Amino acid sequence: MKKLLFILGCILMMSSFLLVGCGDNKTQETDGKAVEELKKEEAIYVKTEPVKNMDFTNKIILPGNLKPREEAVVTAEVNGKVKEIIGDLGSNVGKGQHLCKLDDTTYQLAYENKSKDLSMARIEYDNLTNDYERTKTLYENNVKSKSELETVEKEYEKQKESLGMKENDVALAKKNVEDTHIKAPISGIISSKKVLMGQMVSTGMELFKLVNIEQMYVQVGIAEKDMPFIKRGQKCIVKVDVFSDSFEGKITNIGPEPEQETKTYPVKILINNEKNKLKSGMFATAQIILDQRKDALGVPKKAVIKEKEKYYVFLEENKKAVKKAVKIGFSSDDAYEILEGVKKGDQVIIVGHENLEDGKLVEKK
Repeated sequence: MKKLLFILGCILMMSSFLLVGCGDNKTQETDGKAVEELKKEEAIYVKTEPVKNMDFTNKIILPGNLKPREEAVVTAEVNGKVKEIIGDLGSNVGKGQHLCKLDDTTYQLAYENKSKDLSMARIEYDNLTNDYERTKTLYENNVKSKSELETVEKEYEKQKESLGMKENDVALAKKNVEDTHIKAPISGIISSKKVLMGQMVSTGMELFKLVNIEQMYVQVGIAEKDMPFIKRGQKCIVKVDVFSDSFEGKITNIGPEPEQETKTYPVKILINNEKNKLKSGMFATAQIILDQRKDALGVPKKAVIKEKEKYYVFLEENKKAVKKAVKIGFSSDDAYEILEGVKKGDQVIIVGHENLEDGKLVEKK
């Protein structure tokens, strides 16, 4: 009986051992699966893009207003009554073309009288010239005394001076007559008209304003740090708010000293105004190219993270995120030039990097 009980006990113990052994295997198997599942859950899905060569342009964009290349204010040179008006607002006129006419009656009479006085003075001058030459000859032949020569000579010099004054009087009287004809000093369009028929105008009064808009310019202010890159003849792109297209311009004038208010150097950019579509006062932005780099390394802007004035990117290396400090160069609309920190072909993470940590497990989408 004791022997039977012993055998039964052994059987029970062996069964227990077998049950425990099977339980351990199942636990190990379950734990392995859990680790794998955990690893998969910890991997962050990301999207990458290779570092590649790009072209970059360093440029500045500055605001300004369009102005005509040439404009002129036409004023009255003499007093008078407006007798005729030829030019009108918006009219195209050529240089020297008549704009209006003042009554010249008084000036014409003055010119005629001054001309008569000049004719008389010339006759008198010619007579005194003959007397002087004759007296001089007689003096040289000891026929006339020195005092007689000096007397004639004084009259001659006096008449010569008087003749010069009368010639000036005639020239001025003639100019007054000519100034009653108001003419355009430049070719262009009449942008302002401030004169009426029958109006009495006075010297210096503004009558018309002319603008030549065949070419326009926009004036911008250049910062001191950018001045070494600015030169005459440099091409620029000008965009005008009211138009979808852009216009090519070039730098024609560079101010030698900064303006007091803005501390920037004034620069004029000239633009051809085809079909006169550009108007004075329109708001414009000028894009000036300072420098260019070809085939430089670049990454999308969205891949770059800024932390305390330093820049970083995450690279995907062997399914891990590797944080790299980079040095930024030029930029375009959607990319940065990278001067240091990465090489061509590196897989930079562009999506999923916002809260990524260095060494974190990643998986490409």
